[in-house]
Amino acid sequence: MEEKSAFLQLMDEGQALYDAGQYNEAIKLYKTAFVMEKELDKQQLGTLYIKLANAYYKLENMDKYTYYYEEYLKDYPQGQASVFTRLAYAYYYIDCDKCVDYHDKAINLDAGEYDTVSKLFGMIKSPSFSQKDIKEESEYEVERVRSKLYNNIVKYNHDNKKFMPDKKLNLAYLSCDCYTHTMMNYMLPIFENHNKDEFNVFMFNGTEKEDSTTEKIKNCGFEMINCFKMNNEELAKTIYEKQIDILIDLGGYTHCKSYMAFYKPAPIIISYLGYLNTMGIKEFDYILTDRYTIPEDKANLYTEKPLYLDAGYQVFNCNNLCDVEDNPYKTKGYITFGSFNCTSKINDTMIYIWSKILKEVENSKLLIYRTRLNKTIISNLKSKFDKWGIDENRILYSNTTYTPHYKAYSFADISLDPFPFSGMSIALECALMGVPTITLVGEGMQSKGAGRINEVIGNGYLNANCGQEYVDIAVQLANDKEKLNYLRSNLRQKVQESPIMTEYAIFTRDLENKLREVWKVFTNSN
Repeated sequence: MEEKSAFLQLMDEGQALYDAGQYNEAIKLYKTAFVMEKELDKQQLGTLYIKLANAYYKLENMDKYTYYYEEYLKDYPQGQASVFTRLAYAYYYIDCDKCVDYHDKAINLDAGEYDTVSKLFGMIKSPSFSQKDIKEESEYEVERVRSKLYNNIVKYNHDNKKFMPDKKLNLAYLSCDCYTHTMMNYMLPIFENHNKDEFNVFMFNGTEKEDSTTEKIKNCGFEMINCFKMNNEELAKTIYEKQIDILIDLGGYTHCKSYMAFYKPAPIIISYLGYLNTMGIKEFDYILTDRYTIPEDKANLYTEKPLYLDAGYQVFNCNNLCDVEDNPYKTKGYITFGSFNCTSKINDTMIYIWSKILKEVENSKLLIYRTRLNKTIISNLKSKFDKWGIDENRILYSNTTYTPHYKAYSFADISLDPFPFSGMSIALECALMGVPTITLVGEGMQSKGAGRINEVIGNGYLNANCGQEYVDIAVQLANDKEKLNYLRSNLRQKVQESPIMTEYAIFTRDLENKLREVWKVFTNSN
């Protein structure tokens, strides 16, 4: 039998370490193979690159695994589904267009359902796609998944309930955020104000995390069912057995359990808040919204029928606010703009717009803050700002963790919202810390969050309709120190006195009335 080459022996030994979970040791061994680089052929180099990338992936070292997978693709551009999927995940944080492209390549090689999830997230964060594009692609990808994985399922039947128009409704929520999470800042005020005489309320909890917020949800008198370990079929069966009449999904594609809707486990299924666009799943009957977020003339751009709330889009409550501090410009001597959203929302369009602002506001700087900032993300951002002639000293990067996290907003005079995926929660939290947010309002509902907050608290003048208007608003506000001082001192009070934080009961009654209305529509259907 032919003796193995030294290279193959190294690969086998490294693989044994990898299989044993000793990833760092495997990497050290693999790297010794580079001394043979001149002797290695294309196939051997490809093997080495992908083994190194796989080991770094296991270590969650995005910088390294991205580099080695890309090196592999130089020689093998046809790739593998797993390589494209992992690269798509990495590029999700730095280039959503590339993320979508890599997911398409992965899907073409292997139609896994979770490829669809990240691809659709990439699309709603990229300015390259219209709302029509997003709807059509969402529906296409959903049907692809259905045909591959859910083609032969039998849906549950609810015709017997059509004879119960006035029944006490079994209302259920589905969420993976039933702990101290921003989502619960929106939902707890609703949970605490539900009319228990009209609704039996259930919570399908998709996480194993539990803390004081979990206890607050339980104290609302809900029946809580943990569905963390359930697959979509098991979850659907449980929803049906609990005789749920209306199910409100608070996570959408963020929790990967929404394909339970294929089974139609409840007569009415509604999407709300967690995923800010259409699900593309025809079994979702409605999407909760208001007329600012989805204008009636744009309703046809969503698979679900908009269920319009008259009391607004959301309420909000929060704890652990820290004191509002003075504007940083007073001690720094220059204006600090701030970007606090996930870096996956920062695309080339925003970098161009922000670069124009920095050029027009002398000596100003931009703080990019996110706890998940890493070397790859920072390097990518630096190169993109450099393209527009922005010196790297004008951009400040921070991933420091603050307790409470509201402290991070204190380091900016003005917050710059990304486009097309607006930061609704960030804009709201910034306002509570006296930091105004400039936003570009677009077509899709994901681009309306900060604009809606501004409208409610009387800051609609900070909403731009095009890139140049965004620049003009930012420059004008940066040069108006009196206005900045006023906003720093008064924005928190504006938020706290707005309907968002004062009309919990009114909002919940409006929601309940709309749920009762759609139930009557269901019971009157043939």
